[in-house]
Amino acid sequence: MRKNLAVYIPAVLAVLAVKVYYRTADSDMLSWILAPTTWWVEGLSGISFENAAPVGYVSHEYRFIIAPSCSGVRFLLIVFIMMVFSFTQRIDTMRTKIFWLGFSAVFAYLATIFVNGIRITVSIYLPLVLADSGCLPRGMTASQLHTMIGTTVYFSMLFVIYDLAGRFCQRFFIQMEVTQWNMSGHFWTPVLWYAVMVLGIPAAGRLYRNDWTGFLQYTVIVAGVCISVALAVCLLRKIFSSGRMSKRVS
Repeated sequence: MRKNLAVYIPAVLAVLAVKVYYRTADSDMLSWILAPTTWWVEGLSGISFENAAPVGYVSHEYRFIIAPSCSGVRFLLIVFIMMVFSFTQRIDTMRTKIFWLGFSAVFAYLATIFVNGIRITVSIYLPLVLADSGCLPRGMTASQLHTMIGTTVYFSMLFVIYDLAGRFCQRFFIQMEVTQWNMSGHFWTPVLWYAVMVLGIPAAGRLYRNDWTGFLQYTVIVAGVCISVALAVCLLRKIFSSGRMSKRVS
């Protein structure tokens, strides 16, 4: 643990610095992530957005704004801190550990743009489809649906990202064969980091401010979606494992 502090401490300080910066940042200050995300959303959805700083990127046709709150910065921090604390101890030399720190930042940035673009595109079209088909549950607000979509996309993709990060680490940073990486023994790692960053830290902030308005409802939605996604991931893993075992037997 001590020998990795030279990596862990800068990582934590970077997360704290970004969180402080993000609190007061407008769309201009977040253009480094909002601009490429908007470009990716335009490619996925075919919808044009225009820069309306400092509000964000606006589609007047769909009445949708890619605002600073849509930047995906929190997801970027989850991916970054998860990669640093999950794999640094597996790497031998300090030089390679530091290189992994930098790689984690770049990987988290690119992964966030990719995943967030998908989330925003789904957030634009799914409510329209549900409304047109009459399948939108009664009593569900637009904010609740937005939270459900975001949690579903982010949490499910976190498993994929964790698996890819593990393969990258073992293939390029500790020179082990890719086949030696097996996510089955690390299922709870993405769950833990998502819970800490999305529910744990915000709960601590609410406790400090003594302000719990809307947090219980938010927690119920996030926890419900995460449990559903986790069960689906477990089922898919079992199906995949059974398929591999069948091939070996045959």
